[in-house]
Amino acid sequence: MALGIEFANVVGRVAECDRAVPGGLDGFAEARHNYTEDAHLFRVGFMSTGEARALAAGLPGGAAAVVASDGPLPGWLRRGEVGGSRAVWLAGHAPGPVVPPLQGVLLQGPPGLRDALARDGAATVRRRASGGDGEYEVVRGGGLVDLDVIGVPGGACVYRAARRRERNRRCGPDIALLRWLDAALRDAGARG
Repeated sequence: MALGIEFANVVGRVAECDRAVPGGLDGFAEARHNYTEDAHLFRVGFMSTGEARALAAGLPGGAAAVVASDGPLPGWLRRGEVGGSRAVWLAGHAPGPVVPPLQGVLLQGPPGLRDALARDGAATVRRRASGGDGEYEVVRGGGLVDLDVIGVPGGACVYRAARRRERNRRCGPDIALLRWLDAALRDAGARG
C-alpha cells in the first residue's frame, strides 16, 4: 500500500517506531488527529514544516523522516503519483492502493439524508451511546465513524462525519467508509 501525502508529512516505519516509541504506536497514533497507516508506514500531516520537524525529532533516528511532495527522501522510502494522488511507500514494495489523508467529511443538505444511509443494507446507522440528539455512529464494511447531523437556520442540515482517533491504527476501513458516506450523502442531495 501507499500513503497519500500533502504539504509537510512525518512518515515513519511502523515496525521500528512501534518498538522504539514508549508505549508503542497505539498511544502515539491516538494522540494525532491526522494519523494514517498502511501495513508498513505511518503518516502525520502538517501545514508547518517546523511542526513536522519537531515531531520527527522526537522519533527514533532513521525510523521517521519529514517528507514533502518533492525534495530528498531517505533510502527506505519511495514517492510518486499513485492513482492521481501524491504518495509514499516503503522501498522494495509495490505502491498498491493509496490510503488518503482523510479525517472527515463536511456537507450540507436537506434534513432526512441520514435515512438514505440506512437504505444501504450493508450500513448501520445508530445513535451514539454517549451522544445526544443528532449524534450517530455509522458502521459499514469494518469501518466505524461518527456522524453529527446539525440543524441550521432555513431548514437545512450540516452532516459532519469524522474518524475516531482511537481507531487510527485501523484507519483503512474508516477512510473507505468516509468516502462512501460522502458519495451516498451527495447522491441523496447533499453538497460540499
